[in-house]
Amino acid sequence: MGPACQVFDVRTLLALCSVLCLQACVDAPITEAHMTPDGQLASFGPQSPFAAQPWGTRGMAVQVAAVLATQADGPLEDAAEFPVDAGTVHLHLRADSLMEPRPVTFVWTHGGTRDEVPGVLAPTPTLTLAASHPLGADQRGSWEVEVYGSDPAGGRELLFRREFQVL
Repeated sequence: MGPACQVFDVRTLLALCSVLCLQACVDAPITEAHMTPDGQLASFGPQSPFAAQPWGTRGMAVQVAAVLATQADGPLEDAAEFPVDAGTVHLHLRADSLMEPRPVTFVWTHGGTRDEVPGVLAPTPTLTLAASHPLGADQRGSWEVEVYGSDPAGGRELLFRREFQVL
């Protein structure tokens, strides 16, 4: 047998081995022995039952763009500091990757006092007035505004957080 025949034989042998190994590496079908009584995929060793989760529990991450301003509409000037005589701070939001409106909670915090306001985050191509908070003369100092949505487990998911000062 010449060198060309030896190369052919080695290639044939490798191809045959890869086909046989491929068949041996394919996962076996899932049977009743692999299922728990509630219909979920049981965990066996390092295998995770993630495949048994319905597609509906997956969601896309929502990216929130925001502007804090003294203006409720028109041209907006984003700021991190507001004079107390501004009267109101307005939160304008745009939610990218949001497919449908979803309920949210706006949390305005100052000096350990939290004011929770229910609202809705809707898909829009531009910034939209989402929430406002009045400012009192005695409310100078550090503030924080947070936007929470509901996560699939029924808890709260932080979508946005921003700190600002009232002077």
